[in-house]
Amino acid sequence: MKKILIIAFYFLCQFSVVAQWNTDRILTIGQNALYFEDYVLSIQYFNQVIKIKPYLAEPYIYRAIAKIELGDYQGADQDCSIAIERNPFMPQAYYARGFARRKMSYFADAISDFSKALEFSPNNLNLLTSRMDARESNKDYTGAMNDLDLYMKLSPKNINMLYEKGRLQLSLKDTTGAENSFNKYIGLDSTSSIGWSARAMLRMQKDDLDGALKDYNQAIKRNSTYVGDYINRGIINVQKKNYNQALSDYNKGIKYDGKNALAYYNRGLLRASLGDNNNALLDLRTVLQLDTANNEALFRKAMLEATLGNHKNAIRDYKKIIDIFQYFIPAYMGIAESESALGNQKEAYRYRLMASNIEKNKEYINRKNKQDIQADNKMVDTAQQGTTGRKSELFNRFLEQNSDETETESKYSEITRGNVQDKYTDVVNERNFVLTYYAKNEEIRRTNVYYPALEQYNKQRKISTILKITNNEIPLTAELINAHFEAINEISTRIVSENNNADIYFNRALEFALVQDFNSAIEDLNKAIAIRPNFMLAYFCRATIRYKLVDYVKSTLDPSAKNMVENSINPKEKTKKTIFENQSVFDVEMIMRDFEKVNLLNPDFTFSYYNKANILCTQKDFRTAIANYSKAIEIDPDFAEAFFNRGLTYLFIGEDAKGLADLSKSGELGIYKAYNLIQRFKK
Repeated sequence: MKKILIIAFYFLCQFSVVAQWNTDRILTIGQNALYFEDYVLSIQYFNQVIKIKPYLAEPYIYRAIAKIELGDYQGADQDCSIAIERNPFMPQAYYARGFARRKMSYFADAISDFSKALEFSPNNLNLLTSRMDARESNKDYTGAMNDLDLYMKLSPKNINMLYEKGRLQLSLKDTTGAENSFNKYIGLDSTSSIGWSARAMLRMQKDDLDGALKDYNQAIKRNSTYVGDYINRGIINVQKKNYNQALSDYNKGIKYDGKNALAYYNRGLLRASLGDNNNALLDLRTVLQLDTANNEALFRKAMLEATLGNHKNAIRDYKKIIDIFQYFIPAYMGIAESESALGNQKEAYRYRLMASNIEKNKEYINRKNKQDIQADNKMVDTAQQGTTGRKSELFNRFLEQNSDETETESKYSEITRGNVQDKYTDVVNERNFVLTYYAKNEEIRRTNVYYPALEQYNKQRKISTILKITNNEIPLTAELINAHFEAINEISTRIVSENNNADIYFNRALEFALVQDFNSAIEDLNKAIAIRPNFMLAYFCRATIRYKLVDYVKSTLDPSAKNMVENSINPKEKTKKTIFENQSVFDVEMIMRDFEKVNLLNPDFTFSYYNKANILCTQKDFRTAIANYSKAIEIDPDFAEAFFNRGLTYLFIGEDAKGLADLSKSGELGIYKAYNLIQRFKK
């Protein structure tokens, strides 16, 4: 009861006895919210801790992380600076501020912050990577190379750093060293497309077209999704007069990156050279929509407009060019020709005369102001962003750990039209299903989220809001956050007089879960189950909330060790890790018992089998996981997520035929990203 009132009063600011407020607990709940990406909610928690104990550094650091995730880098910079004033011995604050400053392009300041953080944690690989990226952005390639060499000494098994070394050597104009690095990288990992791609670009720059073509073929054979590989191979094919193949390359490049102006530009030039002027014009118009400063495309478009008889458009384009390049003779001649075609001979003569005067004085003009436009195929002449560079962009919810190596959702997760098999997706299981008030709509999926017992419970109106089952939760808005804290306060008042009502405790547990206070939610669910031992929905909620809590605690375990070299972990940290692992085994056992109780009470509740299977996958018990996915599918033959996850599990244990069949079925049922995985695993 007291804990509930503390939190409710804490946000409603109705009481002044702040000494009784448990700020450590509130800070922990804020960290929960941060971890589960409820950034607005987490900021509210940290705001209140700061009001009560403004001398603490931690809430400022965590608030800074939330602001970074919301794109407020200036605000994050300010919060980190305040944290450093309060405690200058926290490397996390320097790291967070350095990250924010790098995002704002204050590279020198970012380097200084990362260097300060490294004084406290000299073997921290993520800090070293961040400083290397900042130095590279600041064009301090020698400093970046020094960081990279230190990284390779600390972590010699990370072969990806050979690729990064090659990129930096290119920046230092050391092409021989870069080629050696790419050769070593390919030798150690020939299955990765990025090494072949980098060496191909280097060979293309050295005019070794045959060698470049072979390497691009290898990169693309390995399912490269980098648009530059297709653009550059297209250019080589144009030079070798393989026009159909070049056109196919440009088309594929545009599929992978529909906003790449260079791909449209090169395809437009190729189409124009093949006489496909109308489509070429469409490509050049697209280029100018994507890149309004592309003068080469503007000049080519002007010529095509004239060729197609669109003389007014051509004149308008040529005049734009003259506004920028006032001595560019072809633009004056182009206007003259179009004016003549329109019957405006006087204007045509005037522009020819201006072109003639420029020609007569070209030596003087060239000395005064050399200007030119060159329209030609343009190659992608920079290497891909490396894997370490991408990691440094993924600022983790908890900056002490910063250990995420992949984004949990595909960058194409909102795109469902077109050739979805060509859109990259990550190999990640679909999430657990939970009971909550809010869910994103998934209109294309056919999974049955209707369940009679849940529908009946909703009809009884025993709790304040209709319950939904989903694996696609949404973060709360500021208005919803306030509403849920008010609800907690109201329910807490009712519990005083109705402390034997299981539904009231269940209701408050759901409210606590929404504001990420998992411990309080579990306490209320314990009470609800004690009052009503056959409360199936409460068992299911307790299992899913406990799993979230375990997931959060696991993410914060041994944060320093995650960034350190393996052999540098001290004995105390190893003991801490052992204690956590033992506790984790116990917690997982409790979670599984709750799910089993759900299915004992309601044998046809598919989501319990599905969630159990997901947890079994994390425990590497793949066969039992498959059995549980299969049980869920047996009950609901349209369970898209179960097909998808079972497919990934089959692929993981080497049963490819079954895995691909399941992925195909999940795609049929609306999980479109399965088609990309099918393409990748088939090749």
